[in-house]
Amino acid sequence: MTALVVLSWLAWVPEGPQAPASPASVPAPAEVVASLESVLAEAIAKAESSVVAIHRDKGENPQETEAVRGRKRRRPAVDPSRFQARFGLPMPMETEDFISFDYGSGVVVGTQGQILTAFHVVRGAARLRVRAAGQPPFDAEVIAADPRSDLAVIAPQPEPGVDPPQLKPLPIGDAGRLRKGSFLIVLGNPFNAARDGNASAGLGILSNRARRLEREPGPDQPQLPNYPTLLQLDAKLNLGMSGGAVINLRGELVGITTTAASPEGFDAQAGYAIPMDKLGRRAVETLKEGKEVEYGLLGIAPAGHHSNRVDQVYRHSPADLGKLQANDEIIAVNDDPVTDFDSLILAVNAHAAGEPVRLKIRRGDKVVEVTLVLAKFPVDGEVIATNRSQAWRGLRVDYTTAVRAPAIAPHFLDRTPAGVVVTEVEEGSPAAAAGLKKGQLIWRAGERPVPNPQAFAQVVADLEDRPVLLETDLGPVTVNSK
Repeated sequence: MTALVVLSWLAWVPEGPQAPASPASVPAPAEVVASLESVLAEAIAKAESSVVAIHRDKGENPQETEAVRGRKRRRPAVDPSRFQARFGLPMPMETEDFISFDYGSGVVVGTQGQILTAFHVVRGAARLRVRAAGQPPFDAEVIAADPRSDLAVIAPQPEPGVDPPQLKPLPIGDAGRLRKGSFLIVLGNPFNAARDGNASAGLGILSNRARRLEREPGPDQPQLPNYPTLLQLDAKLNLGMSGGAVINLRGELVGITTTAASPEGFDAQAGYAIPMDKLGRRAVETLKEGKEVEYGLLGIAPAGHHSNRVDQVYRHSPADLGKLQANDEIIAVNDDPVTDFDSLILAVNAHAAGEPVRLKIRRGDKVVEVTLVLAKFPVDGEVIATNRSQAWRGLRVDYTTAVRAPAIAPHFLDRTPAGVVVTEVEEGSPAAAAGLKKGQLIWRAGERPVPNPQAFAQVVADLEDRPVLLETDLGPVTVNSK
């Protein structure tokens, strides 16, 4: 319906006092239609080979993803090679006409075959099977996933003696430049139609640039869509379209479709997509590298959900160190304007932990600027990162603000001086021998404070192979080099 309305509009010639154009200069309606059709067909042809179909075999624990690079996996219930040896036929999953009952879509975004999809498409997978147009099916593995944005990146699983699939990455555009009414094309795998890897296409317009869906976040639900971040399309997204591509008429990726964002009670005819805006593009680039997506945190409580005024500043937080005060109005983060708490969260979350930001603040009748270094926002759910920094003597630490527990966040900052929290202690390591435990707090290393993970890494690197005395909430601990 949208296309018919737009085509009628394109064919309409406005009347007015201007001199009428000569008949030869006015394109015939059929020519207008053909021009638009050509633009759409070219955009689809440019992008469709980058859209894949993804089949998920779930493991025993749906909250634990096994198909992760470098992660030990359980043996499959039925081994494909043994199945073929016994019955003389390949397993159904290995055949071209296999029909999956647990499937979704993905978009190639990296030169090394990295595929972007929605995290809920691959969460809990024991095995991932991917089909791309013109390619034999192949297994894939998760290299990084972020439950907060509901984004994940998977990559072809290397197989000895088998050449990797030749996948074409799709260029990423800027969803921040979209307007209501922008033409958008969706490509994906509705109703398992893309068993051969050939994506289906649909056309619509952008109905809303920042749609909020009110619901409680949980381990199986993305968290950021509770803020006004989702693109709303007038094109319905059917089952299997999650993780598919939303492209503009230049064939650039501007969103990732998500059918999980259509809860009961909302418009079932609408489609939603995770935008490739400043926050989305940063998340994708981080996930492509196999790293955890970190979100910045200020450490304030707002005066209200629709207010940009500070009600409380938590002690030892970045806001406290930056001398923010109650009743300050935050009107900009760097160059991003802030009008309420939602826009403040999104502007801050667009920056990583440890990154300096410049806040413009209205304090009384004055406007002042403050620069501070962000802490880390806590993320619920299964965070997957296969590219992590090397552990120090078997110890990994993180921001204290990244710990989420009823007794800790956010008033944890009020009771605890700046430091780091132990997130992992490797068995048999010097850190384990010293008695360090997960959740333990570290304030000093040697004679120097360690207010954040970057400072901790720098301090312990300077101490080289010497025994290091750590000041912790459970008392002093000495960690030997071996």
